[in-house]
Amino acid sequence: MDIEDVRAALSAGNLAALVGLEECGWMDVKSAPYMVHEGPRPKEELVKDVAGFANTATGGLLIIGFKATKDTGVETVSKVNAVPRKLVDTETYRKLIDERVYPHIEGLELRWVECGDDKGVLSIDIPAQPASARPFVIPAPIGKDSQSVTGLAVPVRRGDQTVFWTRQEAHRRLSAGWMAIGAPAADDSGVQGVAEGSVSLHGITADRSKAQRILAAMPFDAPWLRVLQGRLPMRRVRADVTLGIDAAWDVLIADKDIKFLDPELVDAHATFMDSLHRLIDELDGMHDPDNGSSPPDYVEVPPEWKRWASA
Repeated sequence: MDIEDVRAALSAGNLAALVGLEECGWMDVKSAPYMVHEGPRPKEELVKDVAGFANTATGGLLIIGFKATKDTGVETVSKVNAVPRKLVDTETYRKLIDERVYPHIEGLELRWVECGDDKGVLSIDIPAQPASARPFVIPAPIGKDSQSVTGLAVPVRRGDQTVFWTRQEAHRRLSAGWMAIGAPAADDSGVQGVAEGSVSLHGITADRSKAQRILAAMPFDAPWLRVLQGRLPMRRVRADVTLGIDAAWDVLIADKDIKFLDPELVDAHATFMDSLHRLIDELDGMHDPDNGSSPPDYVEVPPEWKRWASA
């Protein structure tokens, strides 16, 4: 199911259709409401989660009233866990989002799905926002209800988690924007040009396009990538994971135009490609334990590796 399928299931009240789905870059489930009247932290958590989805290209669904279980690093929706209606203050939720998320999120929708006994499920639907509106920012979390907070934070989705930009990432992005809008340097002759060591606006746009192609080849919410993010021992690997890695590698090496202009991105891309190549080499050394003619369900380290590891 994609995000539109889940929206349709929620609109139809077909909550059972969500059981078995994995949390991802566009869906997060909560087993309990945000208790916004019990202190500042639930308020901060609400606006962080909503702004994180607003900062994606797809938008997202924040759904309250389901339980999820974690297996091999992936959260999977396991059951409907309808919450009491009296605990869900949608008016306050919307007010907090409008007041604390900047800029305003267009088309935000809070939908209550009744389950009986005055219980139900709440979905907070954050439609995809214009790229020109991103990033969406919120007050920096401090655990207090102070109205004088001036610090800002930028929540983003990383797989099935919502995290904040690090200081390094914020600086890098702000620096790129600063260069893009700043006045070009003038040389001794008074001719305007690009300062040495900087990247032109055209270069920034080109680098962004190249980075987007890399993310298209291996998006953060790719199932095989989420398995690897669980950091399990590499003794046995599911075949679908190896196929996903191979497919991403084939796309990346075929794209001859991914040549970054920013020196830091050049180094980062080279390190990334080298790491991915070494991972593929390691997987190529594994074998099909059944030695069957049909595609295997998984590959594992050869017996001689196991004997060496136990020696």
